Amino acid sequence: MGLSNNYGTYYAIWRTIEEQYNNDVGQNLFQSFGCNQASIQDQISCLEKVDALALSSGILAQRVVQDGTFVNTRELNLVKRNPQTAHVPTMFGVTRDEGASIGANYPKTPVTNQVDGIAASLGIAKSYAQDIVNSKLFPLQNTGNITFDSFNVSQRVATDNNFRCVDQATIYAGAVSDAFESGYFFEFTRTIGGYDPNGLGGPPVTPGYPYGNPNLPYFRYHSSDVPWVLGNLDTIRDAADLYSVQLQVSYFANYFKEGQPNPKESYLRARGYDRTVDAIRKTGPWNDVRDKNGPIRLLDWPSTQGKFVDVEQCKYLNYSLSYYFDKK
Repeated sequence: MGLSNNYGTYYAIWRTIEEQYNNDVGQNLFQSFGCNQASIQDQISCLEKVDALALSSGILAQRVVQDGTFVNTRELNLVKRNPQTAHVPTMFGVTRDEGASIGANYPKTPVTNQVDGIAASLGIAKSYAQDIVNSKLFPLQNTGNITFDSFNVSQRVATDNNFRCVDQATIYAGAVSDAFESGYFFEFTRTIGGYDPNGLGGPPVTPGYPYGNPNLPYFRYHSSDVPWVLGNLDTIRDAADLYSVQLQVSYFANYFKEGQPNPKESYLRARGYDRTVDAIRKTGPWNDVRDKNGPIRLLDWPSTQGKFVDVEQCKYLNYSLSYYFDKK
């Protein structure tokens, strides 16, 4: 699409500490708090006096860097087992619409056609936006609001381009090459809240659903999966929210303990988690990635087993499942 990098680039290609200092953080951080002294030591002394809350809300050193111990390469070698890639159980995953948070911006002024809307949302030339339309891989959902509808297409492209495709390619390559001991992949299809810089909100309120009806269309934003991973959901829209949190926490807690997400039925039964047992029995075990079909886990209530998502779309965006093998 004419872009040299995206949000995901610096999570897959790791700078040295010096590069990170010179490019993203470094003097930008000092200058943002008025620490513009001549010497670096004086700047550090100045920064030490900044309120911690203000510091944590400012420019952040949030990218992975080569620390020389845990991360000591520019990128992972995913095409064969090797001493530079830790041979450990690995899990990757996304929420369904992360591009609605990062990568796609809602047009600041209404648009009159899809090409203009996609170009504005993704920050790309109209010729690339036209290519997206011509591909027919990202179909328009016609709500009668072309600005919203073109953004909806754009956020799907952004989700694939920034998150889904490279994550699927990573887990696929590491799993089938044996670079990872095992690899699991998920996509959250039930979420709440999350990072919503475009101010689009959640599902609409309907009778019986004062906090929004999760059975109606809504965007699954970046970080909106956190309550399901950590088990700290503070707003329950319907019974399925509660049941799904109980189920997903069981998966993730077991992965944290054992390196695989399938809890023992005896463990769940002993604690009275009968509903979770029944859901896991219905879906079957969460298997690790074996080939180009996955499998992956679509996390909802109930959760289901599926294949990698948007495979053809990822190929169109040059992030096919075989991306890392193709780079060899």
